[in-house]
Amino acid sequence: MEQLKHILRKIKNNITKTHIWILICVFPFILAYLFIISVWLGFWGPVPGTDELTTIQNHEASQLYSSDGKLLGTYYLQNRNEVTLDEINPAMTRALIAVEDARFYEHNGVDTRALVRVAVKTILLGQDTGGGSTITQQLAKNIYPREGSGLIHLVADKLREMMIARRLERAYDKDKILELYLNSVSFGEEVFGVEMAAQRFFSKDASELNIQEAATLAGMLKATSWYNPRNHPERAKQRRNVVLLQMERFGSMQAGVADSVMALPLEVNYNRLSADNGPASYFSEHIRQEMLNLLKSEPSLDGNQYNLYTDGLIINTSVDSRVQNAAEKAVSAQMKELQAALDRQIERVPIFDDKNDSDIQYAWRQSGHYKKLKNSGMSEAKIDSILHQPVEMELFTWDGYEQKSVTPYDSLRHYLTFLNSGFIAMNPHDGQVLAWVGGINHKHFKYDHVKSKRQVGSAFKPIVYAAALESGMRPCDYRRNVLTTYEQYEEWTPRNHADEYGGRYSLSAALAHSYNTIAVDLLMETGISRVQETAYRMGIESNIPAEPSIALGTAEVSLIELVTAYSSFLNEGKPAKPQLITTVYNSSGELIYDFRPEESESPESVEAQESISPRTASTMVKMLEKVVNEGTGYRLRTIYGINHALAGKTGTTQDYTDGWFVGMTPDMVFGSWVGGWNYRIRFTGNMGYASQTALPIVGRFLQNLQQYPAYEQPTRFHDNQTNLSYRLNCPDFRPDKFSDRLRDFFSGRDDDEAEMENGDREKEGLFGRIRSIFSRERNNDNDDNQDN
Repeated sequence: MEQLKHILRKIKNNITKTHIWILICVFPFILAYLFIISVWLGFWGPVPGTDELTTIQNHEASQLYSSDGKLLGTYYLQNRNEVTLDEINPAMTRALIAVEDARFYEHNGVDTRALVRVAVKTILLGQDTGGGSTITQQLAKNIYPREGSGLIHLVADKLREMMIARRLERAYDKDKILELYLNSVSFGEEVFGVEMAAQRFFSKDASELNIQEAATLAGMLKATSWYNPRNHPERAKQRRNVVLLQMERFGSMQAGVADSVMALPLEVNYNRLSADNGPASYFSEHIRQEMLNLLKSEPSLDGNQYNLYTDGLIINTSVDSRVQNAAEKAVSAQMKELQAALDRQIERVPIFDDKNDSDIQYAWRQSGHYKKLKNSGMSEAKIDSILHQPVEMELFTWDGYEQKSVTPYDSLRHYLTFLNSGFIAMNPHDGQVLAWVGGINHKHFKYDHVKSKRQVGSAFKPIVYAAALESGMRPCDYRRNVLTTYEQYEEWTPRNHADEYGGRYSLSAALAHSYNTIAVDLLMETGISRVQETAYRMGIESNIPAEPSIALGTAEVSLIELVTAYSSFLNEGKPAKPQLITTVYNSSGELIYDFRPEESESPESVEAQESISPRTASTMVKMLEKVVNEGTGYRLRTIYGINHALAGKTGTTQDYTDGWFVGMTPDMVFGSWVGGWNYRIRFTGNMGYASQTALPIVGRFLQNLQQYPAYEQPTRFHDNQTNLSYRLNCPDFRPDKFSDRLRDFFSGRDDDEAEMENGDREKEGLFGRIRSIFSRERNNDNDDNQDN
């Protein structure tokens, strides 16, 4: 112990002031050295080795394309589409180097002269001379983002980026570094890479950028929000001109050219494709769900597993951008007019209560806002006060967004009073879906009405008539137009919409003028189960209840199901299975999914099973053509001037809640639906008929389609679609004669017909009753098939 004390005293006596100053001077260098070692070891963030850097792979957005090559949407974590340097206009790289890193081809990743400039002018003299980071350092920051904050973290990050930059320069040549940078840099608005930036701000590929556009994008990189050319055009133009002067200064542009380019106006062709405002937003969302299921459940052709949001897939679909555009415009134009009419009705007769309407309260409790407040532990009383507390918000209207101070309650009431719509068009021969409009605005109305199920009204009647024809009836058979009470169904009495009765109508006329009494009569005579089976074979997947009211469309069916069913009429009795995705390629251009029919298969043979006979299908085309020419669809001819081959059927549900029209031309089948959030959102008079709501969407759609020569519609249906039809050249109406009544009695269609069970008419008439007495075996056979 004494020896240790002696040693310490000796050290103390030998320490001089010189030693202390040496320690003071050396210690910071020791700390700096240790700090640099800690950065190199990765304590302040990753510092990858050269081997890892050679395998850089950015997250890449998957892209959705129409059948005619138009971009419909993207799916991404980072909205990026990688391109090679050869696919980028050289003006873009020249502008980038001129403004960001003039000595890019001279340094090895770190520009020493720029660092000295920053140290002297920026730090010591306080002048703003720009940053000292090279393009390679910025690339390092892009692919390995900063994680901390504060001065020490900033210094550590700068050192880390220098180290990574030096290694990047050893791993890649200069052109590859430029390519990596231009594919990874952010342009704001969740846009990454020059290709997506060119698409967003100028609606063109990076290869098509001109010199002023390239300068605009390069100038944005200093501050993407501040120099956003859409939001701040003057600032963006000034910054663009700075870039042009830099290009001239460093020889990237001929002397004198900059002045002429700077005089040009800043022209932006903004094109924001997102889940809410793309050209086919509802379709894009449906494909997103389909792709997630596909990637999860079905192996790719190359056996690899792919991610929709990061692997840059190219998804080709059946939708045609021209047909989609015609449909979108038709829906918007019609729904704007309908909403204005409904708003005038609501002004006279309000739908919702001012303070505590049960439907608004229900919608409030289903909202994300309410659930967030509830999950935070807030009391119901406090939540209710928030519901009635005004806040500033933007409200969607058909004339644009309006900034208002309204309560969440009033906001809900505003949106719940909107009428909505759905529309789909399909090729009936191969099932290729050509257009898909699921609603009026995907941002505010997420529910897709191509897939939603609602009562279909008289649009279901063609299925009933098809089943009747299959059972042996003919379009020139006549049926009485009389009120009938069906006692076994709670004394239900179907009525015609105009309460007009009497006489007899041919089946073709009864369908054209949509007589409810005759439709139910046909259903009961054909048999409910036979109609159900026909509907299922034609492509209806929803449940069809075993009730006579299905003749009037009380079954809840989706628009895509109903359009599929109608495709049977055009396709010789075979329903076309809807086809949406055709091919999927990976980012390397390799085919990984293929849903196109085999070359040896004809389109008509794919997924095609006969649901009704070709003759029935042909007859239904002629009968539905009569609906358009003479019946409930005549406005398509008279108001919208559609002169080409056309057939279809309207459908209006009880109290005008839903309006439908499903129609067809020789090579296209389409359907529209119009309705509200629930049964309260509807018209209360004649404005609510489908001929006023849903049919005009089809009329406008067909008008819009006329601008595209590729979709010129034939003037008559194809021979195979009509030549097999039973004859329809009979009078629509004839008086009810005694001979007709007598014939009805002997065939089982007497005045007591409503009391019979389904299918019993076929065996019950006078002679049927005699046969049932003398031939018990035959009667048993009929019992086995009484619904057929």
